[in-house]
Amino acid sequence: MKKLLLAILGFLFLIALNSCLKDKGFENQEYGLIDNGIVTEPFVQILGGGVAKFGNQIIKPDATDPSNTADTAEFKVFYVNNGKPADRDIKITLAVDPASLTVYNNTPGNTKFEILPASNFSFTKTTVTVKAGQYYSEPTYFIYNPQLIDPTRLYMVPIRIIDAQGVKISSNTSTIFYHIIGNPLAGNYSLVGTRYNYSGSVSWAGFPAAIPPFTGTINLTAAFPTKVASAIDGQTIALDFSNLGGNGYAYLITGNADFSKVTLSYNDAVLSGDVIKYSIIKDYSFIGAGTAASPKPTFRILTHYNNAASGAGNDRILDELFTHL
Repeated sequence: MKKLLLAILGFLFLIALNSCLKDKGFENQEYGLIDNGIVTEPFVQILGGGVAKFGNQIIKPDATDPSNTADTAEFKVFYVNNGKPADRDIKITLAVDPASLTVYNNTPGNTKFEILPASNFSFTKTTVTVKAGQYYSEPTYFIYNPQLIDPTRLYMVPIRIIDAQGVKISSNTSTIFYHIIGNPLAGNYSLVGTRYNYSGSVSWAGFPAAIPPFTGTINLTAAFPTKVASAIDGQTIALDFSNLGGNGYAYLITGNADFSKVTLSYNDAVLSGDVIKYSIIKDYSFIGAGTAASPKPTFRILTHYNNAASGAGNDRILDELFTHL
């Protein structure tokens, strides 16, 4: 009975240990370094690194403020050894690694990226230390200039652990792939727009019918002379909805294969908070599409919605004209 109790306690200990490791960001796909969830040899990894977490490694430059020339992303190196901290100071060397980009680009099914020009970013703190008694290093910083980055292109800066003073380096989480999803519709737009406010519900046949009499307006141009279109992927952008971008509300605009046409939809924040009664994207043009000229997308969005998910709130009508800067 005593042996059985010890075996059960040992099994529960292993479960708790494995859970503890996972809570600390530990990856369990390290062939040769982990056996059945137990680390067989200590190793280091970039916390949040690896292709499996690629979607979390995206950066979205916001160039609306000309004085903003240095946005920062940061990460730490993590020491993995069955929940035990480092028994000595471990100096970690990091480097921008174009070879990792080549491997990524050559992997079937992956989107092809190009290296971000060196003049557009800085990565100067290339050594960090996991100190004795600690699990994590101090942070290191990837700094990029949003004013210099072309949001219509696909860029990547892979940063990799290249040395850990004899400690093994993770095979699948030693690299963090900072990347920018380029989209020809992405970037900064000037806005000419108005929000028409109503008390309760109002009937409107939609464009080209006249805007119904309203109780008040919001001059969106004065409030937001510029809005940023962020790429969701290579075909879709997100653009702040009316004056509610701070609440996470966004238009979603998707181009077809050659961006000769676009479709309009709304993100979950809009659809869960409001009732869309009418929406249309009009007057879309893409000057220079398919030519050597600089792309200058422009389009107009009209939306009639009620500002309560139940539909029992107050109606609003938006008329916004966006022109790519």
